[in-house]
Formats: sequence, structure tokens, C-alpha cells
Amino acid sequence: MKRKIYIGYLYFLLPLFFFTLIAYASQVEDIWFLFSHGKYVLEHGIPHTDFLTIHQNLHFVMQQWGFSVIIYFFYHHLGSMGVFFLLGFINLLIIYFLYRLCMIHSSNNRYYSCLFASVIDVILELAFIIPRPQIISMLLFIITLFLLERHYYDSLDKKIVFLPLLSILLINTHASMWPMLFVICIPYIIEYLILFFKKKDKKIITLLICLIISFICGFLNPYGFEAMTYSIRSYGIPIANELIIEMHYFTLHTSDYSLFCNSLFILCIIIANIIFCIKNYKHNSIHYYLLFLGLSFMALLNIRNCSFLIIGTMPFFVSVCHREINKEISYKLFIIPIVIILSIIIFQYQRNFYKIKNTSINKLIECLDHENRQDIILYTGFNEGAYAEYHGYSVYMDSRMEVFLKKNNQKEDILEEYYSVLMGKIDYKQFIQKYHFNYFIVPKHTAFSQYLEENEYEIICHEKDMLLLKEK
Repeated sequence: MKRKIYIGYLYFLLPLFFFTLIAYASQVEDIWFLFSHGKYVLEHGIPHTDFLTIHQNLHFVMQQWGFSVIIYFFYHHLGSMGVFFLLGFINLLIIYFLYRLCMIHSSNNRYYSCLFASVIDVILELAFIIPRPQIISMLLFIITLFLLERHYYDSLDKKIVFLPLLSILLINTHASMWPMLFVICIPYIIEYLILFFKKKDKKIITLLICLIISFICGFLNPYGFEAMTYSIRSYGIPIANELIIEMHYFTLHTSDYSLFCNSLFILCIIIANIIFCIKNYKHNSIHYYLLFLGLSFMALLNIRNCSFLIIGTMPFFVSVCHREINKEISYKLFIIPIVIILSIIIFQYQRNFYKIKNTSINKLIECLDHENRQDIILYTGFNEGAYAEYHGYSVYMDSRMEVFLKKNNQKEDILEEYYSVLMGKIDYKQFIQKYHFNYFIVPKHTAFSQYLEENEYEIICHEKDMLLLKEK
């Protein structure tokens, strides 16, 4: 038995090994505005108006201010490797709490808990262990589920009192995800109410007290109630869903390869849960079914929510493995994560060691640096703006989608205007005159870039599929 436990702990090396192989080059567009946010907070304090774009006096809530400060601090002092080590440390905590969560469902079987924690973390590393605040919110949700499960199986367990602390951490690192703390608790509230009416079980009282305190603790942030309701004003916007692939709804009828793969993956997770429901119907709790249905619905509405579906349901799978697989041959399951890792490496052929760099417009910004900065009024699109901002340029647009919604900035629907530019639904001449643009960073072969090339604008630099143009 000791030998098997020792082999089980080796599973943790597999997600850590895979983590060092992931290439982040295509996943760092957002990191630049996080650096800009963190730098500003450390130098000037908490802002309430936007300070990065050319738009004046936009009301602003920096909903990721805590994470921005942390990640910028590591980048400022240690460079790209500092960010790499920060993500690695958070990932270690994710693995640990996944392990603790799996231990609950495996009756404290270390071997299967190590196996499932490692497999789940490898799956998360494919798309969700990235330099964005969602890595913190994922960790906090896993800890929340761990506390809820501990309390469900042992009402005397006092760890549930840490829920208010998680509320404070979440509202200050990723405020848009703060309501999910309470959404995840709904299945437990429903089951506890049933237990209360049937058996007079009083776990519901403890949970409700902790949630009330957690709600009150949500006010402990620089923006108060405005941060707590941030998600209500920022999501469910059709234009945003079109612009951002991860905000799209589930569909297999699409020509977008990334969207198809994400949707197919969600379908696989849902099918795995259905099989688990059938296989384990005698042992499943009511809150598992509610979690599965609720999180599946969320994932179908918005593929980004797939991470919640994974961490909210997959740890339950360990219970079947624990009961039905022959323990005498269980050490052979060591091959499972190895096969997963090798398969991923084969399909993801491009491997680079961790280095933060926006390769799509790096050369364009270097060219722009040779121009007279004081005269530059720069147009950038959704994906390019944050990198230019970090290098000191005020731009038209960046990837902070919510900032450009009138519900948040209390001034103008800039996101809708930008979408009209992309779709060619706006008079380009009037648009340029409105903001007096004289420099443009735009993708090649678009209606807007063709208009610029055909009129009084010249290309001064190009890189891959991007152009830098200026007024003649």
C-alpha cells in the first residue's frame, strides 16, 4: 500500500511538467492592461475614471485591481519569469485543493485523489491556467466547493466560516465573478432546506449565516456596491459575444475551428457527467445534480463557463473509480495521465518557454516609437490596444470590453461604435474626423484598412497580418 501511495503522489509531477511546456504567446493580449492597471494603482492609487484611452472622463471600475497589482509587481521585479512563477504557484494551490476536494469523494483514498486532481488540472491548463484574473477566481471557487463539501459531509466541520474571507478576496481580485460565489452555493441551500424540513437538519442555518456575512464583506472593496454588481452591467451583450470567442454560446454549427473545439469539449464533459449520473445514481447527492444542470446551462450559454463545469462536477467522478476499480491493479492507472500528456504534446506541436510578448504588433510599436509621440492620436482595435497602452500610447480601443459599454462608463457606447467600424456600417471619414486620428494599427485585408490605403494614409510598417498607417 505504501508503494501505491508513493506512486500516486507522482501524478502531481505531470500537470507541473505540462505547465512548463505551455506556450502563452496567443494568450497574453489582456495581460498588458493588467500591467498598466497594477502600475497605476501602485503609483497613483485607485482610479475612478479611465486613464488609458483617448476618451475623456469615462467612469471606470477597475474590477481586477488586486490581481493587477500582484501580477505587475512580479513582472516589474522579475520580468516574464516572475509571472511564470506566480502562475505556477497559483496552479500548485489549485492542484492541492482539487486533491483535497477529491479526497472527500474518494473516502480519503490518496491514490485516486492524486490521479483525478492531476487529470483535472491538466484539462484546466489547456485553456484556463493563464495570466488573467480567472486563475484566481478558479482557485477561490475550488476552495469554496471544498468548504461546502466538507460542511455537507460533516456539519461539525468549522472551515465553512472561511467563506467571508473568500468573498473579500474575490471581490478585490475579480469582481465580475463575485456573484458566482453565491450561485455555487444555491444547490447546497436547496438540499439543506430539504434536509431541514425532512430531518430538522440545521446545516442550512450555518450556511446562510456565512453567506449573509460574505455578502456584507463584498462591500469591502474600493468601489463598494458598484463592483458587486459589475457583472450585471457587463455581460450578456450580443456585440461582446460576437467579438470575444470565449463569450460565445455553445454551437457545433460554425466555421470557427476554436469555437467548434470548445463546444465539442463542453459536449464531452456533459456526456461524461450523464454517464456518471447513470453509473452512480444510487450514491449521488441532490446538490450534485443541481450543480451539473446549472453549470451545464451556464457553459452552453457562454463557453468560458466551461471551467466552472469542470471544477464543479469532475471531482465527483472519483467516487466511482474508488468503488469499482480493483485496487490490486490500480497502480496501472498511472498510464492514464501519461497518455493524456503525450496526446496533448503531439497535437500542440508549437512549444516555447514562457515569454510575454505581443508578437502581432511588437514591430509596429517599435516603428511608432520613432514618430513624434506628442502628435500621435492612435486608432487600435480590440486586441492591439492594451499593448500600445502599456508602451505609453493613448488609444481608441483595447480588450477591456466592459469599459466601453455605456452602462459602465456612463458616457457613450464605444463598443457598439467599434463594432460598426469593423462591419463597415459607419462612415469612416466621419469616424476619423470625430477623433482626429492620424495613426492607425489595423488588420490587413479589412474594409477599414482598404479605405485607409485608398485615401490619404500611407503604410509605414507591417507585421504579419497587421499594418501601421499614418496620415500623409
